[in-house]
Amino acid sequence: MVLGKKEKVLMNIIYRHASRSPNGQCLLSPMDILSQIPYRVEFKESDLEEVLNQLVLDNYFEYKHAKTPNGEVKYIITLKENGISYLRDKKVSQRKLAIRIITAIAIAALSFSFKAILDAIFG
Repeated sequence: MVLGKKEKVLMNIIYRHASRSPNGQCLLSPMDILSQIPYRVEFKESDLEEVLNQLVLDNYFEYKHAKTPNGEVKYIITLKENGISYLRDKKVSQRKLAIRIITAIAIAALSFSFKAILDAIFG
């Protein structure tokens, strides 16, 4: 599954917290999540619910709202199959990208060599 920039950042944060527990669950407040998002990513508080729902639709996790006694909203997040395999999928996609780049460089070098050989032969 191809994730957007905001989805990747949010999934990294959720995976980091949920993978610590054996059952893949974590309890996070919206401020906990927003405080861990890097400044280079343009992420607003209003985007949080939308991106969470997109990841739920992609079957990465499910979440429920909970309120603490002092009224603070918390998310109870449970990883699903795609969420549990997120790190493995991320590594596989990075490996595929590296192979594509290496293949492109090899083809470019081969075609340059082929051109040089043909120029040498036919002058």
